[in-house]
Amino acid sequence: MVILLPLLMAGMFCAAAKVSAGKGAIGNSEDMVVRSPGGALTVSVGSAADGRLTYAISDGDTQVLPPSPLGLTVDGVDLGSGAKFIGKPTTRKFKESYPIFGNHAQAHSRALEVEIPLETAGKMFALVIRVSSDGVAVRYVLPEGARQIAGETTAWNLPAGVGKIAWMELSQCYEGLSHVTALADMPVNKTVMGPLTVQIPGHFLSISEADNENFSDFAFGRAGNTLKASFPFSPDGWMIKRRADEARHGVLDGTYLGRAATPWRTTIVARDLTALVNSDWLTDLCPAPAAHEDFSWVKPGRSMWAWWSVDTPVYDDHTNWINAAVTLKWEYYLVDWGWNNWRRPGKDCWDMMKDLTAYARSKNVRMIAWVDSKDIRDAKTRRAYLEKIKAAGLDGIKIDFHPDPTADYMQWYMGAMQDCAELKLLVNFHGSVKPSGLRRTYPNDITREAVRGDEYHMSKYQRVMPLAQDVSLPFTRPLAGPADVTPVMMNPDELKTAGFTWPHEFAQAIVFQSSVTHFADQYKFYVHNPLADLFRDIPVVWDETRVLPCTEMGEVVAYARRKGNVWWLGVMNGAQEREVKIPLDFLKTRAHATLLFDNPAIDAAVDRQEKSVVPSAELAVKLRPAGGFVAHFAP
Repeated sequence: MVILLPLLMAGMFCAAAKVSAGKGAIGNSEDMVVRSPGGALTVSVGSAADGRLTYAISDGDTQVLPPSPLGLTVDGVDLGSGAKFIGKPTTRKFKESYPIFGNHAQAHSRALEVEIPLETAGKMFALVIRVSSDGVAVRYVLPEGARQIAGETTAWNLPAGVGKIAWMELSQCYEGLSHVTALADMPVNKTVMGPLTVQIPGHFLSISEADNENFSDFAFGRAGNTLKASFPFSPDGWMIKRRADEARHGVLDGTYLGRAATPWRTTIVARDLTALVNSDWLTDLCPAPAAHEDFSWVKPGRSMWAWWSVDTPVYDDHTNWINAAVTLKWEYYLVDWGWNNWRRPGKDCWDMMKDLTAYARSKNVRMIAWVDSKDIRDAKTRRAYLEKIKAAGLDGIKIDFHPDPTADYMQWYMGAMQDCAELKLLVNFHGSVKPSGLRRTYPNDITREAVRGDEYHMSKYQRVMPLAQDVSLPFTRPLAGPADVTPVMMNPDELKTAGFTWPHEFAQAIVFQSSVTHFADQYKFYVHNPLADLFRDIPVVWDETRVLPCTEMGEVVAYARRKGNVWWLGVMNGAQEREVKIPLDFLKTRAHATLLFDNPAIDAAVDRQEKSVVPSAELAVKLRPAGGFVAHFAP
């Protein structure tokens, strides 16, 4: 590596090192080095032989990401080519805790950020690097007056010894299949979707983006061992401009500390799958809620949902779905498409919705309604519609069928989240772009689809889910945030098409986290099920999560999650029959265990056992192809 820093700059970097008092210090040997608080992760910023700005990541003495290109093409200039340091870096420290719905209840962020002033071809910009104990992120502060983005050269040069990589097929709404393959079997020069998970010796890396407020959605292409930036929905670039209808107070506008900036390009670095799944790096990188915002009204819960099983019920049948939610002690009912066609003498669909929400409220059930995004794609129309949703007594909105996530439409998402926050409405985006951590800013962004879930296993559409999907998916899209997989098919006719079992399906609700979980099937398959007692108790947000050692990406997945003093364990198997060993060392004391094993011969059945277990015990579980296992441990 060439020495990047001019000699006259050396004193500036030494001064910065003193400011950080040895924690997250910046060095000035061949590279500029940024260390995480505690010093575990380091980022080295340097220059390649051709003058390309680069960064590399190390965990202790292990380099987990070799020097990789940095750059963004703005107004015809690649800012990473021949960049020069032009001023003193700025250092910022972060130590924050905040509530979060998901794998645990509280996030703790401790990070160091360094902003490096740079110049390329007369354009002054900044590279911002933030590093914590579990992640690295880079973003670019744009040159003043920047007008057009033509592409990005940020990339990840993977180290030797990559074991597996988890990736998703290109899909405008993130509903492509997930795959776990050898790196050599990942498509070359073809767009794939993130997050991507890379298994390397001793580590897992998850690569994605955070805080995307006004940039076109970010994806990847592979060239050899390099993962390159891709913008599949804006291949020719885009103009940097604010949507006039979203330019109002409170709507996020793609600025960082008052200056136009890119989203963060993120790398989670984890030594095991538990650390990977529990990382809050994407939300850590997003703004905290505005000081005046109170999101205490946002409540997670389980939801009845009719569309998957019966399409759109007749109006009078909706009360039966609400009553079923009451029986199971579930918190929500989602009214999907078709309700806008309701009519009765003297009443339109809004009047009838008010009647239905009044009935639901009398039963202590909250309601969410569906809308096609094409009906609310300008800010004024959207606001008026959402005000009617609120006036109808609804608690949330499911917005479906979104157009491509271009820079322009990403600003629409920002306005929609702000509107819903102001009106105290939950929002569930379906047929949408992946999340990028902004549920920290807007906790009412309660879940999103942007996932190939159980809607892709439906006999009425001749859809059958591949057996590898459920055991590959946890390492792609869900690492970006809650995923509305719409889990737990129990209908025997649906299960038999692929041989999924009841334990496999129940385990979906444990492995796939969604802060409002919409259960797919008709209510009779839950209310009258021999597992109804467990359906009444299953949480959707957790206090602790562990990925068990038998987990192997693309083969078998086992999660143990705790809510209060009760543990739930979900195992999903892929295509091969296997036996797994499950140590119970996550338990603190003796517990009563309810164990649900695959029935050897019947998909829509379980072998249920009740027994007492101790933390030193180990369970041996035989799994059918497409089978599973569920356990409930209570004191």
